[in-house]
Formats: sequence, structure tokens, C-alpha cells
Amino acid sequence: MEYKRFVVKAFEREPGKWRASVERANGKALLKAIARRRRALDKFITSMDAAAAEAAMQMAMAAIDANAFSRISCREQASSAHRTERY
Repeated sequence: MEYKRFVVKAFEREPGKWRASVERANGKALLKAIARRRRALDKFITSMDAAAAEAAMQMAMAAIDANAFSRISCREQASSAHRTERY
């Protein structure tokens, strides 16, 4: 399924153990390499097993909602919003 410009797919790792993968819908890397030694992240797979495909997809969508694949974290967004409110 497509969710906020990402493609989220559930798969059964073992019987009854579901995970989900996340990729950008446009095919670009989720995160670019920051340093020369780090590689770009093309695909993310949830690290916890879920009992159902829907639960695995919810975990993946929660990561998207938390801006896990953005260079700007939620914490940085909140602190910048707080700074603009004070002035």
C-alpha cells in the first residue's frame, strides 16, 4: 500500500510472524549516506515480529509518522517551533 509517498508492504517471515518493509514510492533512498563510510538506506524492515500483517504495517506507518526517514527529527522540529513562538 502507498502511505505518505512511501510504499509499505507486509510479509510473513515465519508462520505467524509478520514484518513490514518501507521504501520511497519514487524509488529514491530513504536516507542518503551522510559520511563516506555509511551507505544509503534504500529499504527499511521493521525489527519486531507482529502477529498479523496489519499490525506490522501499523509499526511501519508509525515510523513514517515519526519522521524516521527524514533528516529533520520530530525533536528538532518541535524545538524550532518553540524558538519561533518565543520571538
